[in-house]
Amino acid sequence: MAEENGYERELAEYETQLAQYLQEKLKPGLSSSTIPLVARSIAKEIARREPPESPEGQGDAEGERPEEGDKPPDFEAEMHELQAELGEDWVLRFSVQGDDSWLTAEKEPEGHRVEAPDAQGLLPIVEAINEGGGRRR
Repeated sequence: MAEENGYERELAEYETQLAQYLQEKLKPGLSSSTIPLVARSIAKEIARREPPESPEGQGDAEGERPEEGDKPPDFEAEMHELQAELGEDWVLRFSVQGDDSWLTAEKEPEGHRVEAPDAQGLLPIVEAINEGGGRRR
């Protein structure tokens, strides 16, 4: 608990320092041509300042950076892995429209096209086609 209070105190001090820095940099009457330069300067300075480390054992709260072992999955790597499972002659796409998303796998020149909401739905169909089944569009 004391460690958590120390962290909260350090975090509050960090936020106060950033607020003071922004007040120093952002002056009334900045010209529109100066704002992008000031914004870049501020971004670089903030990026150099590291926020205090959260106490060990504390769960990921909203807005906190994940620990090294808790990195979110790499979407591109997952897509490459799935494409490798399908076979190198399949083209894999991920589509989004509104709240809907789906995967599409296409195999040319045979003209096979498979759509499914996720990999678990896509893989069995593609495997069946790879084994010699499936109809052409």
